[in-house]
Amino acid sequence: MGVDAGDASNECVPPSHPLVRLIPPLPGAHWGEPPLPRRRRGEALREDDDRAPLVMYAWGKLVVVRELDLDESNGGGRARKGPTGTPSAGAFVYRGHASPVTCAKFNPAGTYVASGDARGKLRVWAYDHEEHLPKLDSQVLAGPIRDVCWDHDGKRIVVTGEGMQSPEDAKVVQWDTGVKCGDLVAHARRKGSSCAFRPCRPMRVATGGAEDASVFFHKGPPFQRVVGGGVVSEKCHERGAVHPLWYNKDGSVLASAGTDGSVCFYDGKTMALQRRIEKVHRSSVFSCAWDRKGTHLLTCGADGCARLLDAQKGEVERVWDAAAIQLKAVGHTGSMGKVPIGAMQLGCGKGRRPARGGICVLAGAKPSVITGHQAPISAMAFGAPGSDSVYTADTDRVIVEWDGATGKARGRVSNVGDDDHEVSGKVHAGATVTSLTFAGGTLYSAGWDDFVRITEGRSCIGKLKMEAQPNATTRGTALVVASTVEGLVLIKDQRVVSQELIRLPYAATAVCLSKDDDALYVAGDDCNIHLYAVSLRGCANPLSKYFDVKRRRPRAASLEPPQALDVQRPSRLLEEEGLDLREGRGEVVLGEAADGLADGTGLSLRGDVESGGGRRCGGGRYGGREGRGRGRDGGEAEEDVDFHCCWWFDRIVTIGSYVFYNARH
Repeated sequence: MGVDAGDASNECVPPSHPLVRLIPPLPGAHWGEPPLPRRRRGEALREDDDRAPLVMYAWGKLVVVRELDLDESNGGGRARKGPTGTPSAGAFVYRGHASPVTCAKFNPAGTYVASGDARGKLRVWAYDHEEHLPKLDSQVLAGPIRDVCWDHDGKRIVVTGEGMQSPEDAKVVQWDTGVKCGDLVAHARRKGSSCAFRPCRPMRVATGGAEDASVFFHKGPPFQRVVGGGVVSEKCHERGAVHPLWYNKDGSVLASAGTDGSVCFYDGKTMALQRRIEKVHRSSVFSCAWDRKGTHLLTCGADGCARLLDAQKGEVERVWDAAAIQLKAVGHTGSMGKVPIGAMQLGCGKGRRPARGGICVLAGAKPSVITGHQAPISAMAFGAPGSDSVYTADTDRVIVEWDGATGKARGRVSNVGDDDHEVSGKVHAGATVTSLTFAGGTLYSAGWDDFVRITEGRSCIGKLKMEAQPNATTRGTALVVASTVEGLVLIKDQRVVSQELIRLPYAATAVCLSKDDDALYVAGDDCNIHLYAVSLRGCANPLSKYFDVKRRRPRAASLEPPQALDVQRPSRLLEEEGLDLREGRGEVVLGEAADGLADGTGLSLRGDVESGGGRRCGGGRYGGREGRGRGRDGGEAEEDVDFHCCWWFDRIVTIGSYVFYNARH
């Protein structure tokens, strides 16, 4: 999909620098819309269309619409267009919900999306509009919405979930007004799990229970329950929940599957049971999807497998062991005898299947896994020059290597040995990855498990024990410095070269090492920046204090510790270009050169500018607000207060809670 300048769901992106590639998070614990949505008048997307097939799923409070390509796993694919006709960014993220999203479905034309959240709110919004305006925002149920489905005209929506104290756990409403169309029967304890709308007339609505193993059928509009005559079959499953309900293309057959591992087929009009296949999966079946002809059904479940059923013969034609595919993707060649963490299949679509640990593409003779992150990203590092490699880590301890040129994930970093018994793909044990640094062909990752782990390629081959919790790392040419809550550790050639933990009189919040490994910049909780000379020539303490960069507190504002540092030029130039080094005081103030460098760079000065002069600093007003600072000479300097804390000093940049960026930086 494309991202326009007025896209309300990507409002943090400056219009002058549009989004080129968006890599969304992977599916979480909720299933969503299978791929191949209907685009216009029920016509299915063609393989030669300029708009790629889509898969939609929920992640937290977001609705993710992601393009899927037959060539995506091979790094190929051609140029695509988004819903508004702009060049595609590969994905789209909708941020309109205030609560965690539980389900989302396209309408038959592929132009609107109905999504429900954990507080029972139904939201219908435009997918092909540049601002993605909402058509309906209504409180439909008292509890979480578990499933939604459109009718074949795109005029009615059936919603099911938890009724809580309300007597209703399912409703059929008008798509634009939210007006109810009849009464649907509630399941046991007012808990529904799934629903389906027959894609033709006469209309039928089916709802599956979350605890009573029942499927209720309704006709209308106005809709009411169909019972009696010995024709309607409601209790075809043995126990538990009925997770998926899905009509085939012409509405002649309805399929249901549930916790008992069986799959049932019903007549789409009379609701009579046609066939029941037992033990299709060894455990719960979470999702199913029909092929375009409506003759074969793809199912996936908690046993880590996907199975293709012939609905007419009632036979399993093919089985994909997704757990084995995932193990192979992370380099595990042995047999575990159980389903690894993340290999339970929670959603499926014909030809492509989203899993909790990734999206498995079953097209062709060689299945592949599209991987990525499922948790907020906490660290990033660039690989060796010329390799186009980018490494990212998240709060779930997963590290992923990306191709920076194409934006495709090359794979996850895996532990070598017995550190990852569950094959979860988590590098650090039970803790967040706080920092990544690439130096000398080796990736160093610091985590809250008090280890700095060493990775070569995509294999974690070793670890260094820290005396305290590491929170940041930096590199020069051959030297790596790890900052912990109690001091600094120097690492070189995959081993610790400092004889002991280098303790500091303050808590370090950020570190930066010069390219020649001679100068180390350390930001502290005292809101200052300290510069040290580095020498590894047999000294007990390889750091010697050079000088401090002291920051003055702005009027009527609090000064907060810097959270990031960067050096843009060699440290030997620090004393040049108008910077004043005051001997005896051990501090550096901004001179005229620094004021000139700050002008027009897209970075803001916050607080007192000691050089004064009333010059305008910064170009980033996008989403910010204006403030005014007073220079030391009495001149007023206008500033754009876009950042929680931002400070510019020639070649040192400190960034607080928010980062503004443009093409030059």
